[in-house]
Amino acid sequence: MAGILDKKTRFIDLVVTQEGKRQIASGKLRVEYASATDMHAYYDKSENYDDATNNIYFEAMERPENSIVLETDDSGKLIQFDMSPTGSIIGDKIFNKEDQIPENIHQLKISTGSQFASLANDLPNIFIKNFRKNHFIATQESINVENEFELSNTSANFFIRNSIPFENGAKNQIINVNDAEPFFLDKKLSHLPNFAFLPPINEDGTSYGEYEDYRSTQNGSWENIVEELGNKAFIDRLAPGSLKGADFESRKQILQNLIGDYDYQENNVTLKKEYKIFEFSKTSQSNNILIQIYENHLDKFKKLDVIDGGSFFVKDDQNRNVEKRVFYVGKIYFDDFNTPTFVNLFTLIFE
Repeated sequence: MAGILDKKTRFIDLVVTQEGKRQIASGKLRVEYASATDMHAYYDKSENYDDATNNIYFEAMERPENSIVLETDDSGKLIQFDMSPTGSIIGDKIFNKEDQIPENIHQLKISTGSQFASLANDLPNIFIKNFRKNHFIATQESINVENEFELSNTSANFFIRNSIPFENGAKNQIINVNDAEPFFLDKKLSHLPNFAFLPPINEDGTSYGEYEDYRSTQNGSWENIVEELGNKAFIDRLAPGSLKGADFESRKQILQNLIGDYDYQENNVTLKKEYKIFEFSKTSQSNNILIQIYENHLDKFKKLDVIDGGSFFVKDDQNRNVEKRVFYVGKIYFDDFNTPTFVNLFTLIFE
């Protein structure tokens, strides 16, 4: 519904997007952030704000640019996202229009091969364009005025070796999903309120009986996380392969570390999982980051799930990065009992 808004009243005109309506209907809408935009305001050529009383402004409306993040349902499938007037993502498939043949002009087909790769690579640019088209209002920073963002590296390759990341080799790591830890026993979820150990109690607060907590709480401490990943990533200040810094290995050790088939261990330094270090060479003062992680494989496009592992404070960190924020990235599988299981692929640590 559109109409003339009261010019004597201060107001904020809000609309719920289609994705917001879907989350409301499923009871999963959780509002955490709000943004303001002036994209609907009118500016004259001199860039001076025109008096609102001289113009008619209508109610805000749903726009394609409101989508800057792909959403998934409980099964991990992507919610339909229209990439363009002629392309959409449904489930784990990318659809695009048929060739310019008159009878097929309105038909969509599943993208494969080079077309799939091209469309998948274009997605980040679509989100960035949508973000910019929102014209969010923000305070200009005194540092990094141009609001640039740069990383020390733009890509990283990981390799499975005889002992890394699996100590006894990859073949021994094949398991049935029915044998994997379900959500309520997963150590990566034990710190979340929804997966807390809640034994029944009486009305007066006394214990109703004796109950054993079968959950694994191993990831509840920073020491356990370091033990699982190996401490080498947290000792080295620079990325492996660099010869800068007094605390790095010799050239021979670096080459062995890159191509060798062993669990690197020297002077209480262990490498259990391969790692890469990315430095933010340019970023904002607030350092607000939006990250989306996807997998492209066999013409299927899948958004990976991320679990917030929480913040840890390490006072004696040798690099003086005392706060560590941990995120677990992986996939959700359902076993034969339709119980969800999270399989961790890699771990992100921000410091």
